[in-house]
Amino acid sequence: MTGPKSLSLVLSALTLVAVEPALTDRPKTDESPLSIGITGTSPSDRAKDPTAILGSAKIQRLILEIAETPKSRAEIESVVSGEFFTLDDMVNVGLLREENDAYRIDFNLLRVADQKLILEVAEQSGRDLASAFLAWRDEFEALAASHEQPQIGNAELLFIVLGCFSLDWDGLELTEERGYRDGAQRTLDGRSFTPWAKEKGVAVSLKGLYWGSHSSGSPLVLTTFGDHDALPRFGLPDMLWNSGGAFSHYEHLQDGQQAASRLLAKYMADAMADAASVMLVLGEKDLSLQALAARTGIENDRLERMLALLEEAGYVTRQDGTYAGRVLVLGPEDGEMVRDMVAKGREIMIAWHEANYDDVREALSDLTPLRNGVPFGRVYNEVWHFIFGIANRELVKAGLFADPYAESRRHKGFLPFIWTNELSSWMKIGIRQ
Repeated sequence: MTGPKSLSLVLSALTLVAVEPALTDRPKTDESPLSIGITGTSPSDRAKDPTAILGSAKIQRLILEIAETPKSRAEIESVVSGEFFTLDDMVNVGLLREENDAYRIDFNLLRVADQKLILEVAEQSGRDLASAFLAWRDEFEALAASHEQPQIGNAELLFIVLGCFSLDWDGLELTEERGYRDGAQRTLDGRSFTPWAKEKGVAVSLKGLYWGSHSSGSPLVLTTFGDHDALPRFGLPDMLWNSGGAFSHYEHLQDGQQAASRLLAKYMADAMADAASVMLVLGEKDLSLQALAARTGIENDRLERMLALLEEAGYVTRQDGTYAGRVLVLGPEDGEMVRDMVAKGREIMIAWHEANYDDVREALSDLTPLRNGVPFGRVYNEVWHFIFGIANRELVKAGLFADPYAESRRHKGFLPFIWTNELSSWMKIGIRQ
C-alpha cells in the first residue's frame, strides 16, 4: 500500500478463519489512540509531514475530539501552542479544514466501528468481484498457456498478471480515472501524499489479502507481490532495500550517513541488475555456472555469490551443477497476452463498479470521515484495497491463482517475478511501489 513506490452489497458476517480479515476487540493499552500513516511520500519538513504532526498522543486525542465536535481556532491553538507546527500547518497537510468558523477533520480517520463496517462491506464485495473474474476462467487460463516457461504454471502467472497488474495496479488507475477514488490529497515540496489514521482497538489479520507490490529496476524490473502479513519478504528488491538500515547508527553524522547510503544504493542497484539478468537467462533454459557467466557477462566469483542468494530465496534450484529458474519471467514476447488479460480485467472491474459502487457508498455513508464532509473518493482508497485484496484471496482459494502459502513454498506470503518495463506500455499503467 504501494503500494513505487504503493492504498460492495449485502452486509455479511465475517468468517473468522486464518486467511480472512479477523476482527477482535482488544483493550487499548498504548497511550497513543491512533495508528497513523500516509499513502505516498511525505516532505522532509516536519511541519509539512502529517505523520510528524500526528506523532503525539495529545494531538491524536485532539483529532478524535474534533472528529466528534468541530472546534474553534482558539480551542485548537490552545492545545497546539508550543508545538513545532501550527493550526495552519494542520490545514496545509490535509488534516483539518475550516468550515463555518470552525475546524473539522479533512482526512481518512477511521474509528473502531468504521473499520468493522468497511470490512463487513468489503468481504461480500470482494467475493462478488472474484466471482466476476471466475466467470472468465477458461479465457484467462487459455491466455496464460501462451507463456513459455516450463517451470512456471498458469496459476502463478495469473496471480501476477491478474492479481498484481490488473486488480492492484490497473484497479487503482481506473478507480481514480473514473472518479471512484481520489488521488493524492496533497502535494508539498514535490512530495504527494494522502494522510490516514485508524483508531486502535481492532486487530485485523492481513494474511491472504494480496494487495502489496514492491518493485525496483529498469529496464528489467524485480517485483514481489503479496500480502502485508508476511513482511519483510525474503525476495528482491525487499532484501536489499532492508539492508539500507546498515548506517542507522550514524544519525549524528548526517552527511556521512547520506554519503555511505548513496554508495550502498549504487552497489544494491548493480546487484539487482545482476539478479535480473541471471533470472532472465534462466527463464529461457537451465544453465551451468560457466554458461551463465558467458551469457550474462558477470564474473564467476560475483556470480557464485549471487546464485547462492537466489538459491536461498527460492529463485533458482541447482542439480548436478546446473541452475534452473523457479520464478516467473515476463518479457516483451508476453506483451499481447498481458495486454489482453489486463484489458479484460479492466472490463470486469468497470462493470462491477457500475453495478455496485453506489451500493457500497450507501452502505458506508455513516463513516466518521463522511459525517465530517470528507469526500467518499478519499475514503474509497481504503475500501478498494480491502475489496481487491479479498478478491485476490478468493481467487487463490478457487485455484485460479497460485497459493503464496503453499507448503512447497520456502518463503511464504508473496510471489516474486521479473519483468521488462516494456510491458508497461502494453498495459498502459505504471509501476506501483
